[in-house]
Amino acid sequence: MQADLILEHGTVVTLDRASRVAEAVAVGDGRILAVGPAAALAAHAGPLTRRIDLRGRTVLPGFFDAHPHLDREGLKARGGVPIAGCRSVAEIVEVVRRAAATTSPGEWIVVMPMGRPLDYVSRPEQLAEGRFPTRHDLDAAAPDHPVYIRAVWGWWSRRPFPSVASSRALALAGVTRDTPAPHNVEIVKDARGEPTGVFLEWNYAPILEYTLLRALPRFTQDDRVAGVEIGCAAYSAAGTTAGYEGHGLTPAVVRAWREVHARGRQTVRMHLPLSVPSAVLDDETLRELLHHHAAVATGRGLGDDRLRVEGITLDAVDPRIAAAIASGYPYEQWAGHFYQSLSLERFVALGTHAARLGLRVSSLVCYDLELVLRAYEAIDREVPIRDRRWVAIHVVAATPEQIRRIEALGLVCTVTPSFMHMASDRFGLDRLGPAGTPIRELLDAGVPVALSTDGVPYSMLWTMWEALARRDGESGAPLGDSRLTREEALRIAIQTGHLLTWSEDRRGSLEPGRDADLVVLDGNPLTCAEDALPALAVDLTVVGGRVVHERGGPRETRDPGKDRP
Repeated sequence: MQADLILEHGTVVTLDRASRVAEAVAVGDGRILAVGPAAALAAHAGPLTRRIDLRGRTVLPGFFDAHPHLDREGLKARGGVPIAGCRSVAEIVEVVRRAAATTSPGEWIVVMPMGRPLDYVSRPEQLAEGRFPTRHDLDAAAPDHPVYIRAVWGWWSRRPFPSVASSRALALAGVTRDTPAPHNVEIVKDARGEPTGVFLEWNYAPILEYTLLRALPRFTQDDRVAGVEIGCAAYSAAGTTAGYEGHGLTPAVVRAWREVHARGRQTVRMHLPLSVPSAVLDDETLRELLHHHAAVATGRGLGDDRLRVEGITLDAVDPRIAAAIASGYPYEQWAGHFYQSLSLERFVALGTHAARLGLRVSSLVCYDLELVLRAYEAIDREVPIRDRRWVAIHVVAATPEQIRRIEALGLVCTVTPSFMHMASDRFGLDRLGPAGTPIRELLDAGVPVALSTDGVPYSMLWTMWEALARRDGESGAPLGDSRLTREEALRIAIQTGHLLTWSEDRRGSLEPGRDADLVVLDGNPLTCAEDALPALAVDLTVVGGRVVHERGGPRETRDPGKDRP
C-alpha cells in the first residue's frame, strides 16, 4: 500500500512490547503501515507520498493527557484583557487605561489574572510597588467603567488568589464595608474599614464569581466553543494526541466539543464523562438523570474515534464549595465542576445505581481517598466493577494497604506531578516527601498509572520530567527519588492513558495496523539530560495520519525521478 507520509532517517521509539527502536515509519489511511529501516520503507513511497527527512529527530507515539482541562486552557484567550508580563501596578493600570479607551462607557472591563502560568501573582511583593492594585488605581484608569481583575483558577498558582474590583464594580456587586465575606475569602479593607477592592481567596475552586461577583459578565457558548478550539491547537502543539477529561462535563462544555468536532477542528481525541450535579439535585432526580445519561454514556459510550461521551463523575469535596458553585449550575466559570459533595451513603447509593446502568464512575481522590475506596468497595459488593476500569483521579498519597485495595478493585489511577512542584501548597506533599504521589508503589502493585497535566502547565513533557525529578518548585529540592526508569516515565505519559478510553489495542505504540497518532521531537526523551525534557520542541504532531501541528517547516525529500503534483 502506498504511504501518505514517511518519516525517515530518525529515531523511532515504538514503545512496543520489545521496546524496539527503528529508523523510519510509514503512515497510510490513518494507520501505521510499517516501521523499520528507511531503505525498506521506501517501497511504500509513491508520487503522492510526503517524505520527511528527520535528520536524527525522534518519533514517538502521541502523548496521552489523563486529565487535561483542555477547554479551560483555551478559555484563557477569552477570559478578559491579558496582562501577562506586567510586573507592576503601573503597568497593569496602563493596560486598563488602554482598554477603557476602546470600551463603551458603562461596559465591564474584565482583566485576566496578574502574572503568567507557573508565576501568577499571589503575594504583593511580586509587583514592583510591593502591593496589589486597589479600586482607586482602577478608578483612575477607567472612571466610566466597572473593572475587575480576575483571580486565577486555584490550581494555576499558590494561595491566596488575589482579585481586584473597581468602585463601580463593587457597587454593581453590592459590596460594602458590611458585606460578609464568602467561605475562605477575605474582603481586604483600609484603615477606615472600607473595601480596598482587593479580594484574597483560599479556595482552590474560586467561588467569588458565584457569590459576590455574580454581576460579572459570564462566559458565553461562543467562548466555550472558542476555548475548545484554541485549547486543541495548544495541546496539539505540545504533542498531546488524546486525553480523558476526568471531571464530568456539563452540557455546555460537551456541546462545545461537539461543535468543534463537527467543524473538523478537533485535533485532540477526547473521552468525556458526564457531570452529576449532586449538590443541586436530590437523589430521586439524580437517579432519573442517570437513566438519561445511560442512553449515551453507558458501556463504551456514544461517539466516534475522535470524540466519545462515556461514564460519569461522582465526587466528595468541601460541601461549602460545592454549594456555592452549584448555585450557578449549569453555568460554570473555569469549568472546574466542583459542585459535588457526596457523603459516603449517597456516594454508594448513586454509584451502585450507576453501576447497574452500566455507567463507569470516575472520582477525585485527592481530598479523601479512603472515602472513595470505601464507596467503590461497597458498590463492588453489589455490582462487580473490577473489569470496568473505574477511575481514581489525582492520587496524591496512598498507604500500602490502600494501594492493595486499589489493585483489587481494578482501578486506573491518574496522577498529576505538577502538584509536587507546588508541594507546600498542595495536599501537604512537601511533608509527605517520598511518600507523596506514589507512582513507583502503584506500578509495583500492578496498578495502571497515567500521567496528567491538569493544565498546569499543559505540556506532557514537563509532566514527565516532574514525575522523574519530583522537584519542589519553591525550594528546588527533590521530594524523594522517583525510582522510575526513563522508559517507564515515557510509557505512563503516552501509553497507560489509553486504558481509560478502551483503546490500548489501537494506540500507544508505533506498530503496523495501529492508529497513526505520533509526534516528532527535536531530541530523544530517553537519552537527553533529565532537565532538558521540558524544553524538547514538538516539531510535528499527527493524529489519525493527519498533521495537526507543524513547527518550522520540516525538510522533505521526494521519490527519486518522481515529481509531486
